[in-house]
Amino acid sequence: MATASNNPQGELVTAVVSPRSVGGVSLFDASEQDITQHAGNFRSTPEDIRDSVTALQRLGFTIHSTSAATISISGEKQLFQDVFSKKLKKEKVAQAVGPEIEFYATADQALLQAPGDLADLIEGVALSQPPTFFAPSPLPPLAPIAAGAYRYLFVPDEVALLLRATRTHRTGATGRGIKVAMPDTGFYKHAFYNEHGFRTLAALLAAGASDANTDEVGHGTGEAANIFATAPDITLQPIKMGDPIDSIKLARSSGARVITNSWGYDIDKGTASWATLSPYLKALAQEVQLCIDDGIVVCFSAGNGHYGFPASMPNVVAVGGAHVNYPDLTFEASNYASSFVSKIYPGRKVPDVCGLVGKAVNIGGNKAPSIMLPVQPGCSLDQIAPSTGSTEDGWGLFSGTSAASPQIAGICALMLEKDASLTPAKVKENLIKSARDIKSGSTAMGDVAGVGNDLATGAGLADAKWAYLISMSGVAARFFEASRDEKVAMISSGQVPQLPPEFMSDLIDTLRSV
Repeated sequence: MATASNNPQGELVTAVVSPRSVGGVSLFDASEQDITQHAGNFRSTPEDIRDSVTALQRLGFTIHSTSAATISISGEKQLFQDVFSKKLKKEKVAQAVGPEIEFYATADQALLQAPGDLADLIEGVALSQPPTFFAPSPLPPLAPIAAGAYRYLFVPDEVALLLRATRTHRTGATGRGIKVAMPDTGFYKHAFYNEHGFRTLAALLAAGASDANTDEVGHGTGEAANIFATAPDITLQPIKMGDPIDSIKLARSSGARVITNSWGYDIDKGTASWATLSPYLKALAQEVQLCIDDGIVVCFSAGNGHYGFPASMPNVVAVGGAHVNYPDLTFEASNYASSFVSKIYPGRKVPDVCGLVGKAVNIGGNKAPSIMLPVQPGCSLDQIAPSTGSTEDGWGLFSGTSAASPQIAGICALMLEKDASLTPAKVKENLIKSARDIKSGSTAMGDVAGVGNDLATGAGLADAKWAYLISMSGVAARFFEASRDEKVAMISSGQVPQLPPEFMSDLIDTLRSV
């Protein structure tokens, strides 16, 4: 991102505040398991939220958003230092694409403690931590295939075909009426979206972000095309990320039924020092869990050799990567995608399912060119080697789990269109039940795919058609148990579709091939 979540250039700092938790234990003292299992204990009363907002505004802080558990704020660096008596220093996070993100932190990474009477209202203040965007290499759309690479895929048609979404679309299941939110680097209104008639809303600005109509990196603009590949009639709510927690809160309040996230933190590693979350990331986990508790399906990229969090949260849909081999169209685990057993949440295996990604190749560095995607002309992803001969053509190539998560988010939208009563847990269960097994290949961590559910690919490659059919089965069960009037209402509303003969023929062929 060109604008950091804590912007040193403007001396602006963003942070998250936790008012008193109703359960009597501070959110920042909670265990990671408590947050995912008992998120309600770390909510705050409306009165405490209101009084905390008033007190923070009186001190000079800007309030960006509130939820039932946290308040997102910003203020000048000096204001934070004066109020909390802590010196702040600049730090940097490198990105796979685009410039480093600069942000402010305390020397000891400590939680900021409220002074005086404010300490009776709030449990602490955690400075924002910028995430890593799980971005792979771009490649221009008309360039020859780079040495050592492979055939590239195109959106929306080829991605839809390989994820078996095309036949589902012909039944009329296209994600219509479902809003999908996507916090990312922004959204540039590329002609690709308009010419396809895709529904996109104006980007919302999270705390610390600016210029809603620009995407200086290109990541968000490109990845959004993957959602429309599997669910062409969803409504996309882009969110330009500054502070990640504020971004999640904006997504939650937007009315979205699905939130897709192609970013995260490389922290859930195999050593004891990485087995706990910082105060800021505990607050992030709480906000993600509140989304899920409210019935929103939350997808996160597992990472490209990263140990991705929040992907490792137990109730999140963690998305890994499978590579397609041309021309026989066989699939294997991608050696560019992550797989691991969480240290933060013991026993939690990542990923749950996979989307389409490339394999690692050396093209001026370790990259995985795979899917042609639209980007803002001249952005970072329009300029990375190998070159098309132009750095202003408005196209790049992405893969990795950044591309996979929005693909799966679109499949979730298809299920929710058919059965709006599905819970996040049921959507995840249906994805797992319907996935195609991947039996070969290994991941960036060296985990090998085999028969059945495995650490490398989880349940396998997501399958839009089977996920949709499984979701229909729940509707069918309710239909046969319903009264005559209820049956008429279900048919007239489109809940029980008339399946065309070609869909049933394709279904029979699929059954024979399994």
